[in-house]
Amino acid sequence: MNNLLTRIGPFTPAQATLILIGVTFILRAVGAAVIGWGTGEAYYLASARELHLSYFDQPPVSLWVIWATMQLTGSENVLVIRLPFIAMFAVSSWLIFMIGRRTHSDLAGFYAVLIVNACVLFSLSIGSWTQPDAPMILFWLATVWVLVELFFHNGGRRPYLYWSIAGLLLGLTFLSKYHAIFLVAGTGLFLLFNSINRRWLFHRAPWLALAIALIVFSPVLIWNAQNDWASFNFQGGRALGESGLRWDGLLRMIWGQLLYMVPWLAIPALYIGARALAAGPRGQYPTGSVSGAAAFFSYVGWPPIVFFTLVALWSDTEFHFHWQAPGYMMLFILLGAWAAQKNSRAIRIWLWTTAAVTLTILTLLVSHAATGWARAVFPGDWEDPTALQLPWTELGEALEAREAFDQPETFIMGVNWIDCGYIDTQVAGRAPLACIGTDVRNLEYNFIPEDHLGWNAYVIAQTGDADRVADQLTEMFGNVEYLESIAIERNGVIELDGIELFFATAFALDRP
Repeated sequence: MNNLLTRIGPFTPAQATLILIGVTFILRAVGAAVIGWGTGEAYYLASARELHLSYFDQPPVSLWVIWATMQLTGSENVLVIRLPFIAMFAVSSWLIFMIGRRTHSDLAGFYAVLIVNACVLFSLSIGSWTQPDAPMILFWLATVWVLVELFFHNGGRRPYLYWSIAGLLLGLTFLSKYHAIFLVAGTGLFLLFNSINRRWLFHRAPWLALAIALIVFSPVLIWNAQNDWASFNFQGGRALGESGLRWDGLLRMIWGQLLYMVPWLAIPALYIGARALAAGPRGQYPTGSVSGAAAFFSYVGWPPIVFFTLVALWSDTEFHFHWQAPGYMMLFILLGAWAAQKNSRAIRIWLWTTAAVTLTILTLLVSHAATGWARAVFPGDWEDPTALQLPWTELGEALEAREAFDQPETFIMGVNWIDCGYIDTQVAGRAPLACIGTDVRNLEYNFIPEDHLGWNAYVIAQTGDADRVADQLTEMFGNVEYLESIAIERNGVIELDGIELFFATAFALDRP
């Protein structure tokens, strides 16, 4: 292995990596403190109020972390809840450095960390927000690090120890997100095609690892067995789709993932990943890599990229451009090795400029999300995507003014998972929250309707048709009264409106 020790200014690559991790940790903490919950985050916060073995659309680790943070700190402050996830990504960054160092060089590890942190998706969403991707990435990388020791270093001398650790970490990856199946598939492909490591297929230790992973994953299996396999059916339905070919969806998925990953990082990473595959299962591409390591990373990296890109051809994947993230992460490690191999002035300018551009873009986005300054710079009636990060403070104030949280046998209700997430941030556990509608996901399991028959409810729905909502509510309540329409403002500018508030009495879910 080419153990390059080229310095980054006055620092060694390891020192520079730690500085980079420290600086980005502080920047993410500042960003996390000044903007509110996004749609997914608010929904996960609401879901995590009740502790379950698993959940409808995700395995439980991220929600367990949110629940534990609220219990231990007694706080629902946005920075407090996000800090464990920011810390997870800091550890993930160090694991990327360790993997790059063990398979190529210290400089490769540093460049890989720089590339991942210069990627918009990793730096903002995965690195800062309360998403299941943060623990999934952490345990995925930890599993890969142990497998690197097994396949290319001295871990094979203590196979049962290393494979048992790998099984535990793999189980935690599965317990974080179902994407872990691609880690298993990619590793299996590598063992099948790499003649040196093929022997592991006939050794007991890897099968022990799979058994350990299955045991760790068992809460998800138990919960699904108790709930008609709801989570597996939901995710399987997403993958299978229900319509014909959607070429526009495929094109959207291609440009969307490239945009999220930064095109001038993603496209070179895909090229390097293809070259690593072409070099063969025992190849040394980029030059200086441990024999076979690049193939291992490419076998693990390509499947989620290819699968989730092709899924968009027959299923409505909406804007889930982050699904390919673990695959790109593996290819970014290869890209870091290639950059270290070249280590030219042009390479350094390219990477540092990319990092600076990403920092500038994210600074502009986060500061606008917090203050709305772009409204003054670009006047006019335009839809602002950062409005999704605004807290529904005006809703909380309206409910408090009506003493909604002090009334006996009264609950708060939303009609879909998106609304319910934002509503929950204002209710904050002060009253039962019901989410009753056609698409409520995790929140169906947090409220037992039979326990609240006869109760009254304040119902909130973001809609352009209040009369239609009122008509639907009469099927569940004895009487429905429209109260008011609420708008969400930022610095005096209305960003969201049409949030309608109703008061309904005598809840009877089975009312004709």
